[in-house]
Order: sequence, then structure tokens, then C-alpha cells
Amino acid sequence: MPRQDKTRLMRAIRLCTRGLSLMALLTTLWLVGCATSGALRPQPVTVVEVLQMSEAGVPAETIIQSMRASGTVYRLSAADLVRLHEEGVPDEVLNYMQQTYLDAVRREQELADWNRWALGPDGFWYGGWGYGWPSRRWGFGVGGLLLR
Repeated sequence: MPRQDKTRLMRAIRLCTRGLSLMALLTTLWLVGCATSGALRPQPVTVVEVLQMSEAGVPAETIIQSMRASGTVYRLSAADLVRLHEEGVPDEVLNYMQQTYLDAVRREQELADWNRWALGPDGFWYGGWGYGWPSRRWGFGVGGLLLR
């Protein structure tokens, strides 16, 4: 085998070895990331736990802090809110519980609205209110005429 062919073969082997090493490293990092991601999530604070904490005399701010730390979203009906209020849950806690649901709905809507934007061929983002032609509500004026 000529010397030049041996050199090419050795380079190819080194590249393959580096590629396999990199792939093994990335796979290991991915698996480690998957294994640890569940450990970082706090447990949700249930409605029953909120009721127990309020019956035990835990201050409203402490209950709210534990709910905020857990990231729990509460979707409560009017009957649920009345029942919790009658059982002694502070108004601040009930207001916070309602606010978590409103914030979640707003966040979902913002994510849905984000899909209305598109990257144009010129590199600028287009979308949202007023994109393209004026809205039908405003009509489109040409030479003083209002076309609808």
C-alpha cells in the first residue's frame, strides 16, 4: 500500500473515531439531562393541601409562596371558590388561585398568537395586527373612495 493511501486511511479512521466520541458524549449528556429533569420539578400544591394549611393557621402569604414555588395552576368553579371561602381559606389565597388560571390562559393565547407571525423573504418578521392590507373594518381607500 502506498504511503499516501495509508495517510488518507489514518485520517479517515481518526475522523470516524472523533465522530463516534462526539456522538457518545452527546448521547451521555442527553441521557443525564433526561434523568435529572424530573428531579427538579416541585410537587403541585393541591386544593386539599391549601385547605389543610389554612385550617392549620398557616399565614396566607406562606400558602401563596408555596403555591407560587410549585407553579400549580388552579381552575376553580364558582362553587369551589364559595366552598373554600366558607371553609376558611383567606381571600388573598383565593384571589391568587384565580389569578393562576387567568395567567395561564393569557400565556396560552400569547403562544397561539405567536404562530401568526412569519419570517418574510427579506429577513423581517411579518404578522400581527395590520399585517398586509388594512383590515376589513377600516376598508381600503383609493382616490377618496372607500372600498369594502
